Amino acid sequence: MKEFVAALIVFILVASLRFLSLTGFPDDHYVHLAGAQQMLHGEWPSRDFVDLGAPLTYAASAAAQALFGQRQLTEALLMAAVFGIGAVLTLRAGIVLTGSVILGVAAALIELLVYPRTYSYPKMVLYAASAVAFLWYCRRPSVARIVGLAALVACAALVRHDHGLYIGIASVVAVALSPIPSDRYRGGASVTILAAAVFVFMLPYFIYLQTADGIIPHLQRGAAFAALEVPRQRLTMVGLPVYDTWLLAAVWIAPIAAAGAVVAPLVHRREGAWMIACRVLPIVVLGIVTNAGLIRDRLDVRLPDAIVAPALLMVWLVYQAWRMPPRPTGLAARAVATAALLMTMRYAAVMGSVEEQLDRANALAGLDRVPERLVSLVRDMDRPWAGRLVPSAVAGEMRPFFDYVPRCVPPDQRLLVAAWLPEIAVLSQRAFAGGQIWFMPGALKTPADHTLVMRRLEHQRVPVAVYRRPSYDELAVEFPELDTYIKEHFTEVAQWSLGGDDEVHLLMAAKRATGTDTKTGWPCFR
Repeated sequence: MKEFVAALIVFILVASLRFLSLTGFPDDHYVHLAGAQQMLHGEWPSRDFVDLGAPLTYAASAAAQALFGQRQLTEALLMAAVFGIGAVLTLRAGIVLTGSVILGVAAALIELLVYPRTYSYPKMVLYAASAVAFLWYCRRPSVARIVGLAALVACAALVRHDHGLYIGIASVVAVALSPIPSDRYRGGASVTILAAAVFVFMLPYFIYLQTADGIIPHLQRGAAFAALEVPRQRLTMVGLPVYDTWLLAAVWIAPIAAAGAVVAPLVHRREGAWMIACRVLPIVVLGIVTNAGLIRDRLDVRLPDAIVAPALLMVWLVYQAWRMPPRPTGLAARAVATAALLMTMRYAAVMGSVEEQLDRANALAGLDRVPERLVSLVRDMDRPWAGRLVPSAVAGEMRPFFDYVPRCVPPDQRLLVAAWLPEIAVLSQRAFAGGQIWFMPGALKTPADHTLVMRRLEHQRVPVAVYRRPSYDELAVEFPELDTYIKEHFTEVAQWSLGGDDEVHLLMAAKRATGTDTKTGWPCFR
């Protein structure tokens, strides 16, 4: 009963704060919103538009909007609810690890305080669910539970391929440490069953992917994008503030210290040491691989993505310290572990700007002001480009365009956005053209990729194009067919300067127009 009450309170707290403190979705969130919108227009990832490996992420948002309305309020509620579920799963894993509701709540609070970006909600729920699954499997290993782990790995891989890799690695460790206790299975049979089950679950996707696009081209595009992004986000340790340094150290020290606390009893052959290792080491491995794969510059954006496993290991280390005899060494360990946990929570709140988040939710002004915030937030979501929810400077400058689209661009026509501006198609509520959520120099280099884009454009009705300089100039050199298409089909009607050389250009296919919009003077296509 105590755990249920704690879970209910944690869910309400996390989901409410995540929703009420929302100030708009960042542009990375609009990538999967654009994919979801494309699915609502009847298109499928890989078959009809380029997907770098997140088909289930698009599908989840698309399904929510199909059920509850195609608007940002639906995505905001989905985001908040999943963050709440992730916190509850973290709480559950913490309680199973330590037997303490207080320590379970502490793990969930670290996750909340560090305040991951809105698009990180799949990470929170997947990594927390995997920790619960490892503990569930370790308690009573069986073929059925291995299949359950395999289903989770496959689901994670479809949400985003690297999540499946990280959880898959940790699942192999869990199964290898706790093989099925049966004479029917020998050696590495448990790991073999896991691998086979993952393959079976993934096989329909592999067949679909090969039929729709080709597995090799799909992987090549993902690798090209990763190669383009990672060097730009290489983590630098120079000039980090104290709280960043502490948290970065904490998320790496926690798995290393937990591994040491597990291995030492094994070396000394202590009773029950193997069972503890089976429970904790998969989470240690999950922490190490997510730290290595997800943490990069900017630290305040990327570190929260990997927080789940380290948070659980921190509270487990506190639990272990308090199990030590109350002698000088044990008392010192308790003091150090507790102080480190409290300091981590303090610095997590600093990194996550929790005071600012509470202020945005009107919570600091008194609970009676919260309904006022709720009403204004829901109202702002109807026109997110016009108020405090505007996702970017570009969207703020292009306000007249987002009001123009419903008047003059039919719902079955598309926008060609030759830039990294995924929010444009979503705020316009129009499908993007060419099968590309975004265009970025260096990410679309092969002749086959260029041919695919141009073939799609030939069969699509595209009255509007947007590009952004100076990045478009580099793209035009790399993709001359697209540049020729834009020059031949479109005429510039507006331009917005964002300072320096940064400009956004709006172009329209004037020859296809049926009239002129009275408010803007731009061509109208209705």
